[in-house]
Amino acid sequence: MKRFIILLSIPMFITACTNPDDETAESEPSEEETTEEETEEVTEEETEEEAPPEVTPIDVTSDAFISNFFSGNYEYRTISVHSSYDYMVDRLGDPAGSGSTVDGTYYHYDHIGFNFPEAVGSVEDTSELKVDGIIIFPEEFSKQDAVEHFGWPSSDEVSDFRMFYDSDDSNGQYVMMKYSQEDRITEIILQYKDLSDTEFYD
Repeated sequence: MKRFIILLSIPMFITACTNPDDETAESEPSEEETTEEETEEVTEEETEEEAPPEVTPIDVTSDAFISNFFSGNYEYRTISVHSSYDYMVDRLGDPAGSGSTVDGTYYHYDHIGFNFPEAVGSVEDTSELKVDGIIIFPEEFSKQDAVEHFGWPSSDEVSDFRMFYDSDDSNGQYVMMKYSQEDRITEIILQYKDLSDTEFYD
């Protein structure tokens, strides 16, 4: 009888010792594996965000561009007037070069530049150095195109090869177009200061 009871209790003992969650544990990844996968995903996302966007040519002849540019809503890759130099570099990477067009210094990429009131080397804190103008270097855009299709000029300074456009006298935004002797437009400048106060009128 004792043997019979012992034999009956063995299966019950084995069943009690067996973990019912074993299969679940095997099918679900461990916390360490999950953490590693999440870390890999986050690292990939960070790498993608860190890569500066490619700067492509801007079609200044498109209606959307002209409309946004002249209404003051124009932005390029989130860089706009009042953005800082540090923010510009963070979004677009280091600029290809620099120059001077209106006042201060502009730093440019392939087809666009951002004007600052001072050069980077002249300030202690570049995060406080803010964009005050945007410069477009258009391709295949002539003075005739601008005059015929977009209402240029409001004023034509022929001797200096530049024209001014201002669709709204009260908004404090000024647009200037520089062109060559061949009437090819070399620069379009959006400036948030009266261009008559700049070095062009000295």
